[in-house]
Amino acid sequence: MVRNAARGPIRTIFKAGLKSGLKAGGLAAMGLGAALVAAPDKAAAQDVSLTVQSAWPLTLPASGRDAQHFADIVTTASDGAIEVDLYAPGRLVPPLEIFDAVRNGTLDAGFTSPLYVAGKFPAVQLFGGIPFGPDAFEYLGWIYNGGGLDIWREIYDAQGVVTIPCSLMEAESGGWYAEPIETVEDLEGLKLRFAGLAGEVMKKLGASVVLLAGGNIFPNLERGVIDGTEFSMPTIDQAVGFEKVVKNYYVPGWHQPAAINELIINKAKWEEMSEGQQKLIELACRETMVWGVTSTLTENAAAIDAFKEAGVTIRQFPPDVLAAFEQATAEVMEEQAANNPDFKRVWDSLQAYRANAASWTQAGGAD
Repeated sequence: MVRNAARGPIRTIFKAGLKSGLKAGGLAAMGLGAALVAAPDKAAAQDVSLTVQSAWPLTLPASGRDAQHFADIVTTASDGAIEVDLYAPGRLVPPLEIFDAVRNGTLDAGFTSPLYVAGKFPAVQLFGGIPFGPDAFEYLGWIYNGGGLDIWREIYDAQGVVTIPCSLMEAESGGWYAEPIETVEDLEGLKLRFAGLAGEVMKKLGASVVLLAGGNIFPNLERGVIDGTEFSMPTIDQAVGFEKVVKNYYVPGWHQPAAINELIINKAKWEEMSEGQQKLIELACRETMVWGVTSTLTENAAAIDAFKEAGVTIRQFPPDVLAAFEQATAEVMEEQAANNPDFKRVWDSLQAYRANAASWTQAGGAD
């Protein structure tokens, strides 16, 4: 039984011995049901229990809600012996400490973002969201067909962690600002919440950047501790309530045309599972990405309408500001690649994939 996330941990029971394949329509539509029919007989697999914590509230659209959906789809698709205790953020460890907790075995698994470990492993932020990077479709192409996931897993393997892409989002907004951004000079001295590579771009343009977990952004914005923030797409920003305290909302989301969140699992715990159990988790994550990226289209539109009704001005960055963002991004990428071999390896891989696909993507064929 799955209990309401607001009232405590969600327990999801399922077995790896699947004799009838996945029952979930989304997975079947992706042609994945047949793969699960061939899973090992459940008698060959030992029971496994997983303690999982999300970095986001489980009712938060996309990022947090995807964790809930993942639990639900696994339950529906299964009949077996992996027991998952899914916890809301902060119930066991602070959200920004999920990776370390999984690495040292305090948590079996976490639902989080690779952007949150940029300080420890600069290369993996290229898997979480890239300024002026690929859209969602191209991102997945590189991850699954261009070698991206192989490199991602190799980097984490040295830390005793296994990663599974498990949440996909389209472009974020450009963020919320207490005052309009009309020139590059307007960014100088601002205190901004930004994550990952975009934060490095903002630093180059004179801003003071801090990384705050989602639950800490609103109070700091409300009190004026920070002058602006990026967070996510409109429906998520609405759930947080940014429109109540800031009235300048910017597009486009130059800093993150697409985002991927991850399910990370302690390597020793992962290796306890049978191949069938592992495959079930991976396929459920793929289905969750499809569900997640399609679940917010009308919600985002409704959020934009609600922002306007609340007195928010929807703004676009001036062309010279966007040009400065792009130039600073190129400098950041060059510097990161020069300082970190793993970053260079990931960046070169992505650039090569995008170049190979350019004749189609730049012609609009992948839109």
